[in-house]
Amino acid sequence: MTIAIKVSVNGNYKVPVTIKYGDNEASTEVISGRGCAGPFVKDIPYYHGSNPNNIVTVSVGPEEEDNG
Repeated sequence: MTIAIKVSVNGNYKVPVTIKYGDNEASTEVISGRGCAGPFVKDIPYYHGSNPNNIVTVSVGPEEEDNG
C-alpha cells in the first residue's frame, strides 16, 4: 500500500501546514506559491504500519494572500 500526502499552493497565496507524527510535537511551516512558475508542492512523508507512532495528523489553513 502506498500513501502520498501532498499540499500545494499556487500564485500569490500562502498557507500554514501543521504536521504531527504520533505523540511528537507538532511543527508548522508556512508554504507559499509566490514567485513559482507553477504550484509549490510540499511532500509529507507517511510511514504506514501498525505502530501507533506512525499516525500522522496534517492541518492546512487558513489560506492568505502573499504580497511579499
